[in-house]
Amino acid sequence: MARLAGYGGNVYAGTLVIEDCEDAWNESVDVDVTVVLDSSIYRVGSASNQFQQAAPLAIGDIMATEVIAPGTLAAYTTLFCWARSDVAIAAVDDYRLLLDNHANCVSPEVELSLPTLGVNTWKVCWCPVVAGSFAAATLPISIGIELNANDPGLAVLWLDHIMVGAQVIAIREWSMDAVANVQDTSGYSDGQTKVFTVTTTEWSGSFSGFKDGPPLAIGAHVYIELMEAEVALPGPSTAAWRGEVIITNVRPASSVDGVVQYAYDFQGVYTLEWPTT
Repeated sequence: MARLAGYGGNVYAGTLVIEDCEDAWNESVDVDVTVVLDSSIYRVGSASNQFQQAAPLAIGDIMATEVIAPGTLAAYTTLFCWARSDVAIAAVDDYRLLLDNHANCVSPEVELSLPTLGVNTWKVCWCPVVAGSFAAATLPISIGIELNANDPGLAVLWLDHIMVGAQVIAIREWSMDAVANVQDTSGYSDGQTKVFTVTTTEWSGSFSGFKDGPPLAIGAHVYIELMEAEVALPGPSTAAWRGEVIITNVRPASSVDGVVQYAYDFQGVYTLEWPTT
């Protein structure tokens, strides 16, 4: 659907986890790569996949692939995942995720670009399609990670919780609260000055837009990007808040001129990605 006026953002619903990264990828592994199931560094579940990259890798090498069976992905439009690197990945599209109806990702139906990555920092990644289309991914059986450009040399890449989603609504207005919960941890030794310690953090908010199809379901998990500035294609906006949320409330409304609007409240889950610019 067309984006509504303004920089509001997007909601991607119907998210489907196509690879949970809870076991080491082993359909195929490049001779210069070692794949390790990492149970100490992960974002969702109890483990992630660690790809130990030896120098040199050739541009275009598929580092590893894994068997998947999500069914048709023709109704989806984009892919999200958690990614981390032990070296800076300074350019968009250095790595690509591949989806293929054939084994070992020999002729991928969809190629998706990973964004830039900081050093040893998990990032929730919005991965746009750069080649092929989800419409062709009618029966994908293999997912892969490819070095597409700028070999970083000796490096380690982590992937976790890979899911797809479909854009269903554009955002007209949004607001969000990111909160640090604190607890009084004062002791006698602190005198009369109270001491507080951060215990947990959470984030929640709301967004609204005009009706365009059925409303999102209460309890649905969706992925949101709340933008503060226009996206600079082909990469995602660096001035955006991103993360996975649960829809907790829906408020439909209509005015006398017949324009129907939906307003939603949400509760964030996992980590909120903050704007970098």
